[in-house]
Amino acid sequence: MLKLKDLISTISKLEQVCTPQNESLQLVINRTYVENNWLTKDNYWDAIFNWLPLLSESELSQFSEQSQFSNNPKQVGIIMAGNIPMVGFHDLLCVLLSGHIAIIKPSSDDKYVIPYLLEALTIVEPELFKHYKIVERMDNIDAVIATGSNNSFRYFEYYFRSIPSLLRKNRKSIAVISSEETEEELRLLANDVFDYFGLGCRNVSLIFIPKDFDFTKVLDQFMIFKELSNHNKYANNYTYHRALLLMNSAKHLDTGFALFQEKRDLNAPLSCIYYSFYDDISEVYDFISEQEENIQCIVGKNIHADTVPLGKSQMPELEDFADNINTFNFLNSLKN
Repeated sequence: MLKLKDLISTISKLEQVCTPQNESLQLVINRTYVENNWLTKDNYWDAIFNWLPLLSESELSQFSEQSQFSNNPKQVGIIMAGNIPMVGFHDLLCVLLSGHIAIIKPSSDDKYVIPYLLEALTIVEPELFKHYKIVERMDNIDAVIATGSNNSFRYFEYYFRSIPSLLRKNRKSIAVISSEETEEELRLLANDVFDYFGLGCRNVSLIFIPKDFDFTKVLDQFMIFKELSNHNKYANNYTYHRALLLMNSAKHLDTGFALFQEKRDLNAPLSCIYYSFYDDISEVYDFISEQEENIQCIVGKNIHADTVPLGKSQMPELEDFADNINTFNFLNSLKN
């Protein structure tokens, strides 16, 4: 088995693997897109390029200080989601840097790239093969980390009831406008809403706006994503929900690629974004408090202690643990 410093050194070699000149990586990304049109090639490269600066030896060494490297490694299952590129990569990093063995079940929607990256690293460091397995079924594991829908959460909860588990379900993100944002900052907010088609839990689905704020200022900047209407699956969602709103005579704003409805609710359907006016910021704080377990990110300009800067919701740092649950703490508890 590799020591922590050797694992860090090996993982940092991904910078050499993840280049557009790597034809093998291009092939698995292309194959992923052919089987799942939501994971476009551009989106996949965006995700990879967001990850690479975080995978230097210095970044990984600092991050791993939260881990208690195990001399008694457990087999830790990782059930990965496939809604956006490389969703389970952070969990994989945490398991490897904790000294445990990662038993990986990739999502059927994104099943080629992460296994390829591990295989490429194993060529660099053959001992890495002792630290992970790619599987179809989760058998003989000591603990599990699973990410999925609310329905799959209930299944995971029952199926893995006898072992330690870190389970995640659906969450959504919100943005809070203060009226002090520049045009450029509102343009950055468009990325928080529409990156990866809005499919991620870190994508904004509800925007809070000060009363009397001119919402068309937001819509004008969001037009940089109008090309989404050319994506067949996204366009189908837009057309379907537009028809529903029209049939129900529901008041809404239509940009030709996205539908905006005044509603204080996190669960906006794909291609739809909810917005809500507030008189006082305390209303927003109350909503955050009530919906704490359902909110992944709060995007804005110093609105809240946990605020993510505009444009950064889909660019998390290593320390940005999903659901604000420190994965290392869970893995450290398996030490004995």
